[in-house]
Amino acid sequence: MKTLTALDLRKKLGSVLDDVSMKGEEVIISRANKPLAVIISIEEYEEKVQKKHREKKLVDVAAEMDRWKKKHLKETRIDTVKAIRKIREGR
Repeated sequence: MKTLTALDLRKKLGSVLDDVSMKGEEVIISRANKPLAVIISIEEYEEKVQKKHREKKLVDVAAEMDRWKKKHLKETRIDTVKAIRKIREGR
């Protein structure tokens, strides 16, 4: 993992982007000797960050389904179209 200052990054942005995208290299950007950000490839971003967001969203949806199920457990006949519309209105 390479570390660059913000000033060095401005000077070498094109080559840094090439290294990150083609070689999969990670680059830490620092200012005043403090690390502030990391540049990673789009593949790594999708794998790590977006996967985490998808997993959280799935957990949230499952929890919402469980709450709905508990709330409507005693109802024997449910009009699913009305139920879906009601949920959508509550967003």
